[in-house]
Amino acid sequence: MKLLIGQILPYITVTLFTLGILYRLGRWAGARIIHNITLSPWLDTNGQVAVRIGSEAFLFRNLFKFDIGLWAGAFLMHFALLNILGGHIVGFGLLGEQFALIPGLGISPELSKEMSDLLGTVFGILLFVALLYLLYRRVAMEKVKLVTKTSDNLWLIYLLVLVGVGNIMRLFHPFHVEYELVRDYIVALALFQPVVNMELLNNGFFLVHYLLVQILLIVFPFSKLMHLFGMFAERWIVNRVYKDPAPGLPNVDVAAARKAGLGLPSGDAVEGGM
Repeated sequence: MKLLIGQILPYITVTLFTLGILYRLGRWAGARIIHNITLSPWLDTNGQVAVRIGSEAFLFRNLFKFDIGLWAGAFLMHFALLNILGGHIVGFGLLGEQFALIPGLGISPELSKEMSDLLGTVFGILLFVALLYLLYRRVAMEKVKLVTKTSDNLWLIYLLVLVGVGNIMRLFHPFHVEYELVRDYIVALALFQPVVNMELLNNGFFLVHYLLVQILLIVFPFSKLMHLFGMFAERWIVNRVYKDPAPGLPNVDVAAARKAGLGLPSGDAVEGGM
């Protein structure tokens, strides 16, 4: 089992995740947009478009207008998740000493590790609570149940188990994972070295957590989780600068638009086609 989860599956996971993401993005990029579906009010510059997309991506602007309760749960969940992902990368990469590298604060490496552990624990608990709240909404609120699929609940339960196992390793010292062990393991994988006998893989909770993460990454490109990328594509389509005025709109020179090949065909072209 350690050989499969710790040595073989990681390479399969990275390959399928990368190819899957590239495949989905390639299909989106190659899709032909026949009609201009930019939503009003139209934005005038690409800078305004970037601000609008950013407000949707990081503040969930439309969701706040639609349902404040859902916005609160979704924002907390995504905010905690973002910090956990960043904490994993920075924490394991710098062995939890990232705060000691900030000039002027006078934080020791030991204190930095304690701060890193504390923040990881706090955000892990916040993420678990947010997921639990979102699951509660789907099973207890009638209006939400009407638009809920079984797969939606299964995904939330899956994430709860994944996060719960991670929290157990944070909260209970016998199952805790040291930064050095994870870093050495990742380096060995990157260098295609054997890792089966590493101490890290003797931790049963780590193996379960690691397996769940890998399954998640394999399925990611072909699931609803692709909204991470799809949101940016969809927002660009509906919020980009509007450049093709439709003939017939107020203050639009219909003749000039037709001459430029925009909008409706000319009357002669319509008659000829008939």
